[in-house]
Amino acid sequence: MQIPMPSAIMSVKERAVSRMYRVAVCEDEKNLREDLCAQCAAILSELQVEHTVTPYSSAEELEAAFSAGAEFSLLCLDILMDGKTGMKLAQELRERDDRTSILFITGSTEFLKDGYSVRPIQYLLKPVSREDLEQAIKTDLRLYHQPRTVTFRVAGRTFVLPAEDILCAESRDHGSVLHTTHGEQFILCPLSQMQEYLPKDRFCRCHNSFIVNLFHIRRVSSRTICLTDGRDLSIGRRYDDRNGGKPCVL
Repeated sequence: MQIPMPSAIMSVKERAVSRMYRVAVCEDEKNLREDLCAQCAAILSELQVEHTVTPYSSAEELEAAFSAGAEFSLLCLDILMDGKTGMKLAQELRERDDRTSILFITGSTEFLKDGYSVRPIQYLLKPVSREDLEQAIKTDLRLYHQPRTVTFRVAGRTFVLPAEDILCAESRDHGSVLHTTHGEQFILCPLSQMQEYLPKDRFCRCHNSFIVNLFHIRRVSSRTICLTDGRDLSIGRRYDDRNGGKPCVL
């Protein structure tokens, strides 16, 4: 069973990946670990993606691999394991600004809210289906392992920005300000039109005045979204699903 995350509602075209795709499967149940490894390898082979898949039986074993210099494209992490949990390891990785993609494997939905702070690709409920695992891997390949830019053509001018650099868009002075990791860019384009330019699998309207990049969300409280640069954005009532509006990220 698949629990949809904001980043997962999309269709994916199968395209080549520019470098080796390295998967770590961290699961303390031997049979499930072996099954996940086999499924990951089969899916990536069918997608014609050069890959490695490495099994780990505990968070400590995977942590030791990181300490020894191992690098991975995707971590398939069991949330609850003996010793250090997968959630704890994921939180420590993000505290070190490690951006390795994380796919949580879990037998319970109780950790969904906690997971936003580590920005996982998805949660998959045990037993993991082949279809859900393939969709999660395709999502990661498309979002993080292929170059992606956003092109704006306004009033005879063209702006091209990497999608991952855009934190949020703000309505201002009959146009929009793009807040990026490198500063601000004003574009004479109303926020409603800006919403059409921005990829719907990455960006979501959370307020009449803001569009947020889902992959720059650090945490979500009852009325506020905190971004990775420390910026806080309000969640408008019409975009809060608890008030019957269109959900933003909750």
